[in-house]
Amino acid sequence: MAESRDQKDVERQKFGRQQLKATAFDDNARHWGAGRVTQPPHGVDGHRPTPEIVKSGHQLPKSQIYLLTFANSAVTIFRNSNIKIHFESLNLKEVIMKKVIIVGAGAQGNVISGILAKAPEVSKIMLVDLDVERAAEVAQFINSDKIEVEKADASDKSQLVALFTKGGYDLVVNATLPTFNRQVIEAALEAGAHYIDMASDEFLPEKDGKQYLVEQLEYAEEFKKQGLMANILAGGDSGLVNVMAKEAVDELDEVDYIGIRDYGVVTCDEPVAMWSFQTYMEDCADKAIYWEDGQYKWAEPFTGEEEYYFPAPLDVKGKVFYHSHEEPLTIPAFIGKPVKYVDFKMGDPDSATWEFLLKGLKLMDEETVDIKGNKVSVKDVFCNQLPKTLTPKKCIELIKAKKIQSQAVLAVDVKGTKAGKKLHYKMWTDSPNIEKACSMIPGTNDVSWITSVPASVLALMILRGQIKRTGVFPCEVLNAEERKIYFEGIKEWDVIIHKQITSDIA
Repeated sequence: MAESRDQKDVERQKFGRQQLKATAFDDNARHWGAGRVTQPPHGVDGHRPTPEIVKSGHQLPKSQIYLLTFANSAVTIFRNSNIKIHFESLNLKEVIMKKVIIVGAGAQGNVISGILAKAPEVSKIMLVDLDVERAAEVAQFINSDKIEVEKADASDKSQLVALFTKGGYDLVVNATLPTFNRQVIEAALEAGAHYIDMASDEFLPEKDGKQYLVEQLEYAEEFKKQGLMANILAGGDSGLVNVMAKEAVDELDEVDYIGIRDYGVVTCDEPVAMWSFQTYMEDCADKAIYWEDGQYKWAEPFTGEEEYYFPAPLDVKGKVFYHSHEEPLTIPAFIGKPVKYVDFKMGDPDSATWEFLLKGLKLMDEETVDIKGNKVSVKDVFCNQLPKTLTPKKCIELIKAKKIQSQAVLAVDVKGTKAGKKLHYKMWTDSPNIEKACSMIPGTNDVSWITSVPASVLALMILRGQIKRTGVFPCEVLNAEERKIYFEGIKEWDVIIHKQITSDIA
C-alpha cells in the first residue's frame, strides 16, 4: 500500500516548492546538500541566478531551500513524494513553473485544484466558474496561495478565449459539463494551450461530410498543426478504465471481449449527488452504444441486465445495465488491435428507481406539457429538482455527522488469446471511500476522487512533457512507458489497480 498522506506531506513541506529550481540545474551542478552552493550553476531558463541570491559558498535565504543534486539522487530523495515520477523521465527545463486554468469548480474541479496545487512545477491555478462563490469555497478549503478564482461563463467562447489568452496558461482543464466542450476546447486552441477533459457530449457527430466518434476529435488536425495536445476522456471512466484495458490488450495476441463495469453504493440521510446528477440521468435515459463484430450497435436504456461481482473494497454483487458511455466508441479505434466486442455497463442499488422515473414516468423526455395554461418542459422541471453536487462544506458536514457513506469500484474484463491459450484479465480499482478522500483533500467525495485523480496525473504528465504526442487523443493510446508513469502517479494518491489473470476455458 502507498505511504500515508501525512508522511508524504511532511516530506513536501520539508523541501518546499523551491526545490525544483535547484534540481533543474544541469548535470554540471555540484551536489552540496540543501541550502548551500559552491558555484552559481545555470538556471532553468538558461540564465544564471542573480548574484544577490547565489554567491559562491554563501548560505541561501532560509525561506528558499535549494537542493543541488544529480537526477539519480533526486529520484532517491523524493521517492516517497508525489513528484517521484517527475525525476525519472523528463527535461525539467521545459516544465518549471507552469500555469493552469480549470473551468468548473464542481466536484472534479475541487480535486484537480487540490492535487495541482501540491505540484511544485505549477505556479498558478485559475479556477473559474459561473458560480464564483462555489469557486471561492473550493479555494478556501484547499488553502493554497497558488489558487485564484474568477467568474466565467463556459458557454461564452469569446470570454474564455480572452481569459485564456490574457493569463498565458499552459494547460486548460475542462471540468465543467460536457455540454460546453466545444466552447472550451476551441478557446484552448485559439489561446495556444494544451487541453484535457473527462467526458464527451456528442456521439458520432458529423462535420463537413465526415463522421467523428466524439466531438473533440474534430479538432485533431488543428491541435497537431499547433503542436498542442488535447487528452480527452481522461477521468476514471472514461480514462482510467481505458488504460487498464490497454494493459491487457498489449499482452494478448487476439482480443475477443472488453467489458467495463461501474458500480457505486451511497447511503445518506438526505438526497445527495456525488457528481452532476443531470448528466447521470441523461446518460441513463439515452440509448447505449456498444461494439460488436466490426460495427457500432445501440441498446435500449436499462437493458442487458447482468449481475456482476465487484471485489473489495465493495465486495458486492450488483446489477448493471447497458449505459451510454464513450469507451465502446473510442476503444475499438484507438486500442491498437482489432477487438470483437466492447461494452460499458453501470449500476447502483437505486437502478430500479431510475428506470421507473425515466422509462415509466418519462421524466427526461424533451416534450413540453401544458399546466394551467403554461408550457412546461418535463425534463427542465425534473432536473431543477435534482440534488446539486455536494459542495466541499456540505460534504465535510455530512461526514463529520456520520450521515453519509460512499464507495465506488470500476472494473475491466478483457478476454482473448495469447500463444494459443484463452486468457481472462480481470482488473479493478481500490480507491478511497468518501471519508478517506475528504480527509486528503477537504470536501472531496469518492466518485470525484476516482474520476479526478487520473485526470490530475495526466494533466501533470502533459505539463512535465511525459506524453510524447500532439493532436487529440483518448487515454488508451498511452504507450507502456507512459502507462507506467500514470499508474505510479495515481498510486501516489491511493488509487490502486488489482489484476487477476485466469485461463478462460469456457
